[in-house]
Amino acid sequence: MTKSLSFLLAGCLLVCASFAQSGEGYHLFFDLVDTEDGRVPVSLSPPQLRSDSAVFNMPKIIPGTYSISDFGRFVEDFSAVSSSGDTLPHLRIDTNRWAVLRAQELDHIAYRVSDTFSKSMGAGIFEPGGTSIEPDKVVLLNAFGFAGYFEGLKDIPYTVEVKRPETWYGATSLPRIKSQDQRDFFRASGYYELHDCPVLYAKPDTSSAQVANAKIMVAVYSPNEMVKSAEVLDEVIEIFEASARYLGGTLPVEQYSLLIYLSGSGSYSRSYGALEHNTSTVFVLPEAPLSALAETIRDVAAHEFFHIVTPLSIHSEMIHDYDFVYPRMSAHLWLYEGCTEYAAQHVQVKEGLVELQRFLDNMRAKMMAADRYRDDIAFTELSRKALDEFKNEYPNVYQKGALIGMALDLKLRSLSDGEYGTQALMADLSEAYGRDRPFLDDSLFSVIARISGFPQIEDFLERHVGGTERIPFGKLFEPFGILYADSLNYTEITAGSLRLGYNPRREAIVLASKKGADEFGESLGLEVGDEIVKWNGVALTLDNLEQVLKDFKKASKVGDKVKVQIARKSNDYKKETIKAKAMEVTRTKRHYLDVLSEVDEDQIRLRKAWAGQ
Repeated sequence: MTKSLSFLLAGCLLVCASFAQSGEGYHLFFDLVDTEDGRVPVSLSPPQLRSDSAVFNMPKIIPGTYSISDFGRFVEDFSAVSSSGDTLPHLRIDTNRWAVLRAQELDHIAYRVSDTFSKSMGAGIFEPGGTSIEPDKVVLLNAFGFAGYFEGLKDIPYTVEVKRPETWYGATSLPRIKSQDQRDFFRASGYYELHDCPVLYAKPDTSSAQVANAKIMVAVYSPNEMVKSAEVLDEVIEIFEASARYLGGTLPVEQYSLLIYLSGSGSYSRSYGALEHNTSTVFVLPEAPLSALAETIRDVAAHEFFHIVTPLSIHSEMIHDYDFVYPRMSAHLWLYEGCTEYAAQHVQVKEGLVELQRFLDNMRAKMMAADRYRDDIAFTELSRKALDEFKNEYPNVYQKGALIGMALDLKLRSLSDGEYGTQALMADLSEAYGRDRPFLDDSLFSVIARISGFPQIEDFLERHVGGTERIPFGKLFEPFGILYADSLNYTEITAGSLRLGYNPRREAIVLASKKGADEFGESLGLEVGDEIVKWNGVALTLDNLEQVLKDFKKASKVGDKVKVQIARKSNDYKKETIKAKAMEVTRTKRHYLDVLSEVDEDQIRLRKAWAGQ
């Protein structure tokens, strides 16, 4: 950067905070019809600027992703235009910022945006937090990937105008003003609400239902129409009904939208999933029959919805005044992501959607996954440095973070004789703080101790979250009649330790890999790609696979005859039957969890108070 440019930009940054504005706020225009080379034309008219220069920002990072995105790199052909049609001088400061000179004359800026679902440009951007532009098919309009704001004017209202193909519908929770002549008009109170309300544009496939006080809407883009919105709504409706009961009878929103984009190609970020917002969730998943996606959609919908509590309602000052360009990281990802994931699992057992042992199996899986990460880092330290030094440790927030949530719940229930847990704690924190009143980041442990009424909780959190002391799960579970052991040896009938997969084109269970197969698995003589048609006479499907193998292990004895019907591609998928004898193996189970049957009345009472069963 030259010395003269540095001086000019310094002056620009100084005056940004003293802008005066008039009129109705921003006018933002997206053209989803003239998408030349898959790029969307965008124009943004700001309020009247009374300054010689202004800085336009695109987000460097967005809430919920905990990684740098640099959305400015997708902006091309940037221009600044005066009210008389003249092109105004402008300078690109860095990847995400432009300085516009003679800003008091500015009528609008204009540019084109490329999508992030691009192998050449978008690698590394989490798809639900990105943008997809497929002319004549679909546009995933995450506004933060298309538009920004002028420095100092982040909280000014936006009127959003979208030109769309005639047959498309924009599914969103963003307040809609009107729709006419292939144009939709929306209103956002400021950039936060604009970025927080994605829109899925495609041929309409939406379904909705009323749950308690809220309208739940599902919109689906499925390129080969393998999944319909009505089917998804049927799958998730009980999650929202259970959530309403779990949260005291009502939901904290009037409308909530699930926007589901099913991809026919691979994930460039190498991670499918979803991204939460205050009134919606964006899913990006591989296209497959709903039977293959249903459990994932249910679990993820529960997780993303509970983000309404943390951090969208309960949060520190670092999230409350979110800086899209220079973000500050909170120390409490264990609360924002961990406790959210725990609530998403806990609501299902507490409200009777899954059995207690199934819930414990899910939490055991998180214990196993957490073992792959470092245990010498305090979780608060991991959170503060999740963007840089500890970015590879970040996924542990969904594993150990959820376990911290469970440990806190168990501890509170034990201290209160079953009367008080994280359900009540989150309700009390929401009442004390809430969406418009953040807590101080450094004070959370003492706040939880004060609000719960149990001062010893502060020390518990300091040692296990603010420090690196291992969580004593055995001691925590004992009052609830649940056995926990770091490891336990046991014997069982084996199904071969085979790595099975699913071929959606043939709707068949297949052998994905022989790696790790035990003696019984090797004795079957299977080849990678073989379709497993029947197991002991029972036809295998994606829906019954787990249960069929579980029943086989439970009902069989060593030496029993086993028949496995397969179909091999090299044999034109002609069916053949392999015969073997059942074998027993000794295994070591890490993080053993079991619901005890011989328990006393106190354990029964505490278990029911905590898990509802």
